[in-house]
Amino acid sequence: MDLFHTTDIDGVSEINPSVEKMREVLELLDEPEIEDEEHPDVSLVHDPTGWSLSVFPNGIVTFENLDDEDNTPRFMNGVSRTDVLKMWQELSRGKIERLLNQAWSR
Repeated sequence: MDLFHTTDIDGVSEINPSVEKMREVLELLDEPEIEDEEHPDVSLVHDPTGWSLSVFPNGIVTFENLDDEDNTPRFMNGVSRTDVLKMWQELSRGKIERLLNQAWSR
């Protein structure tokens, strides 16, 4: 099993969260006070590869490799929470190529 973790809007990380916990972290984006947060995004990182999927309340998703500063972040707009949850599950399993083949902007 690969090591992965989520980080919520308060900066709290959970190692190898369940799908239900991932869903709970994503639901934080729908809280009314989210606009007051310093970092109004949540993320999932696949630790062995350094790939990260961050999600913002407005549906913007960024996909980047935190371990490779030469790697240009990728962006996608209007992504539903359901689709993000699927993407997080793919990333948690290390399915990087599947995610790279999505319709990202740079």
